[in-house]
Amino acid sequence: MLRPLRPIGVSVVLCLAVLGMLLPSAVRGAQPEKIAIIVGPVGEALTPVYIGLAEAAALAAEARGAVVARAYSPNAHPASVLAAVENANIVVYLGHGVGTPNPYSATPDPASTNGWGLQGPNARGDHADSWRDGTLAYYGEAWIAANARPAPGWVMIYSNACYASGASEQQLGEQTSAETAAERVATYSRTPLAVLGASAYFATDFYEGAARLVATLLDRPDLHYGEVFRAEPLFDAAGLATLPHATVQGGEVWLHRSSYFEGATDYWYAFAGNPSATFNGSTVAGGVGAQPLAAVDGRVAGRASYYPESEGWEGIATVALPAEIGDGLPSGVPPTVVVCADRCVTLPVVDSCPCYVGTADQRVANLSASAWAAVTDRPLSDGLLDVRIDLRPEAERDALPPSTPNLGL
Repeated sequence: MLRPLRPIGVSVVLCLAVLGMLLPSAVRGAQPEKIAIIVGPVGEALTPVYIGLAEAAALAAEARGAVVARAYSPNAHPASVLAAVENANIVVYLGHGVGTPNPYSATPDPASTNGWGLQGPNARGDHADSWRDGTLAYYGEAWIAANARPAPGWVMIYSNACYASGASEQQLGEQTSAETAAERVATYSRTPLAVLGASAYFATDFYEGAARLVATLLDRPDLHYGEVFRAEPLFDAAGLATLPHATVQGGEVWLHRSSYFEGATDYWYAFAGNPSATFNGSTVAGGVGAQPLAAVDGRVAGRASYYPESEGWEGIATVALPAEIGDGLPSGVPPTVVVCADRCVTLPVVDSCPCYVGTADQRVANLSASAWAAVTDRPLSDGLLDVRIDLRPEAERDALPPSTPNLGL
C-alpha cells in the first residue's frame, strides 16, 4: 500500500494518498528570501523520513542565505502553516496529497483536494494521520486560496505528494494517461498560479528533488523556469511532454514520464507556469494568469493601482475593474466584489479601467483613494498594491470575519 524507494540506499515513500482508504490507520534585493517548508503527518514511521527530505531542502536554502520557516508534524497545524507561508518566496510541501481526478470521487471537492494534509482537529501531538479520527485533515485549494498569503511571484513546490506530479498511486496498479496526468497537474497548480500570484509550480517525486529545486532557484534566480526544470539530474528529454495549461490562460504544463520507482514508469516530475519566466521577477505580477487576464473559479490576483474617485461616488470606497474580468458581473445596481490586501473589504464596482491589460504594467483593479485606505495602511505614494479579488456572487463567497468592513451597497 506504500511505495518504499531506495534510490541511494535510503528508504522513502514516494507519495501518500487518501488516508483510511489506502493506509492502515540568497538574497533577492535587500531582504533574504523566505522559504516555508511544510511536512504534514504521514504516520509514525514515515514522517521522520519526510522531515529528513524537508531538512535537506531547508539546509540547501540556509546555506544560500535564505530564512527558513519550518512547520513540521506534529506541529503542522493550520495556524503554524499559514504563519510559515506568510510572505514566503518559496513554499515546499511534503505529505499526503489528494488530487483530481482520483479513483474515489467523480466530483472534485475544493475543500479537501489539491491542497495540504495537516494536523487535524483531533491531533494528539504525534504523527498520526487518519482523516477518519481527525488526527489529519485535508485543507484543500479553497482553504489555501482564502487563507495563504505568500509573497508576490512565489514558487510552489510539492514533494512526494500523491497526484501533484500527475502520477497515479503505484499500489493501485493504474496506468496514467497523459491527459489524466495533465489534468492533475493543472488542478493542483491553478490556485497557486491564478489566484495567489505564484510565478511557478513544481512537483517532484524524486528523492531530495525539492532540495535540488530550492538550490537551483536560489543559485540562479535569473534562470528560466524551463531550464530550472531541466537542471534536475534525473531529467530525461525523451520523457518530456508540454501542453497548454487547461485552467490558467498563458500557462503551460510540463509532464515528465520516466522509469523510477522500482522500475515503474509514470509521471514523477512536473512543472506548471510560464517556462520563460524567472525567479528574479521577470514575469508580470500576479502569475502567469495575468497575460491574458482571466479569473479562475471567480478569483483573481495581481496588482492594483489607485485613482481619486468616480463621478457620483465622491468620498466613497469603490473599485474599477478591467473589462476582461468585470464584464461578467451583473448589470443594473452596481455589483460588489471582495478586495483583499492587508484587509478584506466588500466594494461596489462602479467603473471600468484599461489597467494596461496585456502589458508588463497590467493591473487587476483600480481602487479609489478611499478604497485603498480601506484595504491597506500603506501610503498612496506606493502606487501599486498586491491584491486578491473575489468576483463570485455574494452567496458563493467565503465568509469574512465579523470585523471585516463591508463598504459595498
